[in-house]
Amino acid sequence: MSESSTETSAEPAGGTAPENQSPTAPGIGAEPTVEERLAAAEAERDKWQSLSRKNEDRAKVNAQKAKRFDELEAASKSDLDKANDRATQAEGRVSALTQRAVRAEVKALAAARFADPSDAAAFLNLGDYVDEEGDIDTKGIEKALADLLKSKPHLARADAGPSFDPGARTTAAKPTSMNDLIRQAAAGS
Repeated sequence: MSESSTETSAEPAGGTAPENQSPTAPGIGAEPTVEERLAAAEAERDKWQSLSRKNEDRAKVNAQKAKRFDELEAASKSDLDKANDRATQAEGRVSALTQRAVRAEVKALAAARFADPSDAAAFLNLGDYVDEEGDIDTKGIEKALADLLKSKPHLARADAGPSFDPGARTTAAKPTSMNDLIRQAAAGS
């Protein structure tokens, strides 16, 4: 801002001093002049600009340090994160394989008594039959299968299917030859 534009806007249109300003010299009890106020405002502006520049410089340094910290943190965490991810994936695979093993055990034990052994695996909570070390509780499965057959007998294998055999058969008689037929006919006459 230039002084002339500020002075022009501060003076009344008539060119006389405002009522509250005295035409005497500034200082004792008089309000500051426009030039004095302008100088004070510019000094205040310069003070705030220098503080702003100092804060901007500090912010840039802090941003650089924060970026470097984040990079170092990411580099150090990446190995840990990778190891955690691999461990989580391995635990998932172990859990899936354990579930497959238990399901296979249930089907094997149910094959003799169930019409469809996969039904037995569907009705049981397979996780209940694995201990902390990953061993399968075969006796627990057998007991659960017996309880399941008691509560749902329609899952049991039928003892014997329908028989299409008409019964006990007798041995066929010795086939008769033509000579035997002639002898029988001659004997009857």
